[in-house]
Amino acid sequence: MLLMQDETPHPLTHIGLGFLVAATRRRVKQVVWARLAPLGLTPQQFWIMLVLQRKGPQSLHAMAQEVWMDDPTASRVVKALCERGLVQSDPDPAHGRRILIRPTAEGAKLNRQLEVIAVEIRERLVGGLSEEEQTVVRRGLAQMITNMDALAEELPRPSRAPRAQRIPQRPKVSNL
Repeated sequence: MLLMQDETPHPLTHIGLGFLVAATRRRVKQVVWARLAPLGLTPQQFWIMLVLQRKGPQSLHAMAQEVWMDDPTASRVVKALCERGLVQSDPDPAHGRRILIRPTAEGAKLNRQLEVIAVEIRERLVGGLSEEEQTVVRRGLAQMITNMDALAEELPRPSRAPRAQRIPQRPKVSNL
């Protein structure tokens, strides 16, 4: 990258990519927490509600994959949302043993607010990046995920990993 005479490099351009990815994740989570505090939601609840808003009723497993959660974590998040009356679970008419999670009327109303927050955060996250730069970043991050998936497959797996060490299955790519 060539710098114009008056331009100075951003102070974070010398930091390793792993640290930048981690710092970006932390900063997004901090911003999401701050925006959700008045609504009494956690970031995990936010992501689940957005999936339901955008994709309609979902099985627990499919929803968990969309937001990079393992099934037990997603189950706890959904339980908390059910207790607040924001989602409900109903039998899946197409599958005898599966349930579908869907927003309640109150959850659907809240989803309209959540969508505004999501759009604002997404726009601010990519502000100053051209479409081409966003594509390059997206491709680079996708390759890093693929690389870490391959590394995770090489790691020995204990018979029962502690919760923090479990590696959820890679979800389908979502544009949350």
